Amino acid sequence: MKQSKILDIDPHFSESSYVVNRDLFKNYDPVAMGKNSFCPYDPKNGRFEVTVLGESYFVDHPSGKVLNARGEEFDNYSVKIFILRYLMNANGNEATNEWISFKEFPDGTIYYSNFHKRCLQVFAQIGNEMPEHLKSYMSWLKAVPYSKGDLAWQFTVTSGVDIIWILWFGDDEFEAEAQILFDKKLTDVFNIKDLAILGDVLMISLKTFTFSLDSKKN
Repeated sequence: MKQSKILDIDPHFSESSYVVNRDLFKNYDPVAMGKNSFCPYDPKNGRFEVTVLGESYFVDHPSGKVLNARGEEFDNYSVKIFILRYLMNANGNEATNEWISFKEFPDGTIYYSNFHKRCLQVFAQIGNEMPEHLKSYMSWLKAVPYSKGDLAWQFTVTSGVDIIWILWFGDDEFEAEAQILFDKKLTDVFNIKDLAILGDVLMISLKTFTFSLDSKKN
């Protein structure tokens, strides 16, 4: 049996980066952040509610503490940093429906090899080896089929952030390939390192979901 090439992807963004962004977060107006990010802010308890890839999180202001749906601490710093970065930098602009790749962001070519290895390659391998699991994940996210590649969907990462996933199956001659497209409006929201964080968030969520399906069978 051919050995899987799927890489183990763990959050590589640290607690120290989370602390730095929490310190920045306290300086931002929560009402403006709520309006610009389309994420509701409750002034009574000083808390945002943010949904990322089907999971709910709470963010306290001004502390910047990010908690899971049960109001508990958790150790996925990639998703914590992504949430804080989005709340701070969202600008309330509507989607352009003009789709661009990672390489088309400023400095995208510089960081592309790392993004390809940690995100695109992993997505392609999971989709190629477990297409039914990938379809189940897309169904869970209420993704909309998109007419590109062998499999493709448009879906929401968090309010105001939609992306497109495209997969081309591999065979004995060619490896599977994948592409992720972002609405062009996000060039004014995320820098290239923020996109790298988003890549981690995507792959951790995808792996957690698809591998959990395997564990239920065993």
